[in-house]
Amino acid sequence: MNAYTRHDIEKALDQLNLDRGDTVLVRADLRYLGMFAPDARQAPAALFEALARRVDLTVGTVVVPTGSLSLCNTDQPFELQTTPSELGAFSEYVRTRDDAVRSFHPFFSYAAVGASARDICASVPRHAFGPRSVKDRLIERRAKMISLGAHPRFTCTTVHHAEFMAGVPYRYVKEFMHPVVRGGKTVFEPFYLYVYYRECNIKRDKNQKIWKDFSLYQQSLCGKNFFYLYDIYEFYNHCIALMQSDPYIWLNQEPEIRPYRR
Repeated sequence: MNAYTRHDIEKALDQLNLDRGDTVLVRADLRYLGMFAPDARQAPAALFEALARRVDLTVGTVVVPTGSLSLCNTDQPFELQTTPSELGAFSEYVRTRDDAVRSFHPFFSYAAVGASARDICASVPRHAFGPRSVKDRLIERRAKMISLGAHPRFTCTTVHHAEFMAGVPYRYVKEFMHPVVRGGKTVFEPFYLYVYYRECNIKRDKNQKIWKDFSLYQQSLCGKNFFYLYDIYEFYNHCIALMQSDPYIWLNQEPEIRPYRR
């Protein structure tokens, strides 16, 4: 297959229900689209510009995850402006834009550009998920999710927000005292992740059961792979309904060892 171009990106977006004024969360792995012409280094900018035109940043917003989970359990400080994203070239391109607003969390941050960037990423809680988190704000806004280059069952962290809100028994909130840079000074502050009990010997099913009956998504071809789009609010409610019926739906099987049982 020939290399894909800006025109191919725009054509793929034309086939999706993405409109002016939308907020869109984008998880992109450009490697799986193949080669970009004329220069692979221009692919992140080309994708951003196509999205920006589509949603119109005067009324719409583009959001990306900019997590840095490798900092967890280290003494390496998180600095809002300089700590790189670990989630690909497109995420890092958006993070480093002068007009980007990044949320303050050393492990689970996001960056946004557009009309609602500050509303989504400013003054976030210390928890990665839960009330008023970035994910919660995206759900409230009926944001759309584009998974680019990978099926969304491999990229949908919304399922973990649903786990938190549903209170699944195999996870608990863990506090991490981590160094962060504020006002030019490094200070240790508490941040929280929703982790699972190691004793449970968790076996994941990679969201197969959760995605089995969720058909409310679109896909369009670009290069060697697809753009997938769905409504985060709809997917979140789908997850909540499943977890209320079966709190172990995210797992391949229920854990034999349950340290949370009394």
